[in-house]
Amino acid sequence: MNENIYIQLSRYTQPILILFGTIGALLNQILFHRRKLLKNASCSFYFRVLSINDLLVLYIIVFTQWLSDQFHIDPTIQYVWYCKIRTYVMFCLYAVSPYCIILVCIDRFCRTSKYIQYRRLATSRIARQIMILTILMIFLIYFHIPFQYNIIHSKCIPVNLFYYHFLGYFLLIFYCLCPPILMTIFSSWTLILLRHRRQKQERKYNLRIILPRKRRYHRDYQLIKILFLYVITNIICTLPFAIIFLLHVYHYNSDYQLLILIKCSILLCNLNHCTNFYVYTLGTPVYRRELIYLIQRYFFL
Repeated sequence: MNENIYIQLSRYTQPILILFGTIGALLNQILFHRRKLLKNASCSFYFRVLSINDLLVLYIIVFTQWLSDQFHIDPTIQYVWYCKIRTYVMFCLYAVSPYCIILVCIDRFCRTSKYIQYRRLATSRIARQIMILTILMIFLIYFHIPFQYNIIHSKCIPVNLFYYHFLGYFLLIFYCLCPPILMTIFSSWTLILLRHRRQKQERKYNLRIILPRKRRYHRDYQLIKILFLYVITNIICTLPFAIIFLLHVYHYNSDYQLLILIKCSILLCNLNHCTNFYVYTLGTPVYRRELIYLIQRYFFL
């Protein structure tokens, strides 16, 4: 693949991702802050953090990379400290979003559990503590990156090939494989619990579940479907990057085409950070109705 093709892809796709991602993230913040019921829900808190992190990805990573591609504005090849910090922050911010969704899956599991000690974890106060701990752990797990990156031959790259091998497998495991696996486990577990509870209620009420319970089950199943959809989109957006990155690890300095493909796969990773609003909010009926009501109230008075 010619580098000109990558530059053209970056030129036209990244501004679109930034635009739609910004609109979606801001609408998510407005939506989840508008009503007290949504604002105080632990699940909504994770979505709000997800939206904030996506904005950081779009403007700290995507926008600066677009400036580098199109206008050759790249401080990472001029300042060692910037090379280290930006690379470190980039990998951490990329990792936060999928782990926010993992926490959403765990939150759904706790809410459907029959054990009260698990249900107590699905509160806004506990969600804040868990989120802070998760972010700190992510930054701690990736803390080796600033010590292993430097400017070499006018490039911000790892200082040795051994670490480059380690980084390839590290990203494959912690960024590409662990999130969808954990999402699938907890979403499937929640789905099993919901089905078991529904069957139990059907036997109790002789196959007649009252309407409020039907609506609650409907909302839970809709959210589980959306979470499974995110698993699929996460795999599609991140797995090509991991595979191509590993191929480049074993063909370092010998295949320039793989380097171009890595850059293109990063464009695909960026797509994962502008679609959360359109996958979750527009895909979940209760959130979609709230958004429609919000638009009608403020734009069609």
